[in-house]
Amino acid sequence: MKSYASMVLGGESRNVEQLGAYVAWLINNHLFLEHIERAAGSGITRVRMQDLTGADFLSTELHGELEPEQLTEAGRAFTEHYLLSGLYDRDYQQIDFSGENEWLRYAELAPLISRAYRHFSQPGLAGTVAKILKFPTRKR
Repeated sequence: MKSYASMVLGGESRNVEQLGAYVAWLINNHLFLEHIERAAGSGITRVRMQDLTGADFLSTELHGELEPEQLTEAGRAFTEHYLLSGLYDRDYQQIDFSGENEWLRYAELAPLISRAYRHFSQPGLAGTVAKILKFPTRKR
């Protein structure tokens, strides 16, 4: 299978931080296959503890490639819908971040990705509000 995205380190097409933040979100939402999580266990744990950035994990554990066979079925479906369509690029451009701390960037971006994932995985429920009715009980 073809790669979803490859890490680009320099020039105008540099995407290390952007792709790394998406990989960190996938890790934190358990969207990598179990055998990837086992094989890269310490790296996965370090990302979840924010001791290793998503970009570092991408370069060291995934060899700079985000591929379909690394993700769960839900991870693949969402990545094809969100990352490949350009919706992630749009959300990434919305954040107002400058600096070097990848986790501060992630903190701004993760809620946008999570919202998109909720809308994707539950399209009929997005924005739905339920009213709880209380029925009178019968006295005995």
